[in-house]
Amino acid sequence: MIEKVLVIATTFPRWINDTTPGFVYELSNRIAARYKIIVLAPHYNKASKRENMGKLEIRRFAYFKPESLQKLCYEGGIIPNMKKSFLAKIQMPLLVASEFFTSYRIVKKDHINMIHAHWILPQGFVGVFLKKLLKIPLLVTIHGSDLFPLKNKLLKKLQNFVMKNSDYVTVNSNATRNELVQRFPNYISKIKVIPMGVDVNLFKKRKVRKPKQYTKNKILLFVGRLSDQKGLQYLIDSMPEIIKYDSKVKLLIIGEGPYGKILQEKSHNNKIEKHVEFLGSMSVAKISKYYNFADIFVMPSLSTKTGTEALGLSLLEAMASGCAVVGTNVGGIPFVIKNNYNGILIRQKDHQKLSNAIIALLKNRKKSIKLGNNAAEFIRKNYSWDKISKEFIKIYGDLLK
Repeated sequence: MIEKVLVIATTFPRWINDTTPGFVYELSNRIAARYKIIVLAPHYNKASKRENMGKLEIRRFAYFKPESLQKLCYEGGIIPNMKKSFLAKIQMPLLVASEFFTSYRIVKKDHINMIHAHWILPQGFVGVFLKKLLKIPLLVTIHGSDLFPLKNKLLKKLQNFVMKNSDYVTVNSNATRNELVQRFPNYISKIKVIPMGVDVNLFKKRKVRKPKQYTKNKILLFVGRLSDQKGLQYLIDSMPEIIKYDSKVKLLIIGEGPYGKILQEKSHNNKIEKHVEFLGSMSVAKISKYYNFADIFVMPSLSTKTGTEALGLSLLEAMASGCAVVGTNVGGIPFVIKNNYNGILIRQKDHQKLSNAIIALLKNRKKSIKLGNNAAEFIRKNYSWDKISKEFIKIYGDLLK
């Protein structure tokens, strides 16, 4: 008899080709080759409440009425949404309650054997009560955004409660592990680093012609949520110097977020609007083509009081695509970029260092190609979904014995 696992997550594709990050889907769909997986995620207006996606059975729970006013999840993430919307704030306890009661019904009705909670809060918190009430094992996966920014005493107590009562905890990078061990050293034996993976069949080296509008341009690329912590403000400040070297350089920014308007104003103030394009969010398949024709991918992330870059999946995707990358020496980035081997590392919050590194790569095409080749090989060897899913399947097996 095939064991059944309930995967609980707050970030999950709302429909096919959604722009919402799909790493929970990608992982779960591969594990579904071995186990029966039911995924529970928050509902979004006009998304199906129940459907099959790949090998997965998807259930979506509503947490507010009318459903068109559900504001807490998706389109930026829970924390940014709570910062900008009072309605999102008051929906948080409703989300937790709805998630718990829906999970409880599924575990009882579908005879679930194990829970895999993505994010320590709120899913790990919900998972602990399900574990205690229903006597089934609990695996918690921490992605970083549920750890680094959450530092007040109450949230730390809740995190400690989850750590104490979970059977196993995976983290997406050494940076996340180090932060977790520093806060909760008593639970070190439960923690294992398993990053999220990359679809190396989609993100790979291939020749893609630049679109007609960019054929004469050198392309710098950023992909990710537009927040101050991503450091794009320093990249935009570096652009005047880069344009002095090559007036045909263009920066393409893919993503959405609360910081977008500020970045557009900064581009205007620096008089570089013609050299910066904000392209909004895109499907994964479309983004993969941008990685292939970009000259340099830039991840200028910051380590701040509100958080740090735990892993950076867009960085892994760019590297898998053979794109030369420049990143800052913060969080999980230096565990992926080996300076001058598969990318360039610079210190954070330094637009001069950033412009120097980018110009150096624009000048040296041979080095840029070599870094990209090494990056693609490194990601294929260490971050393929095939490798990552096997590590999770082993943990599933251990917990389900």
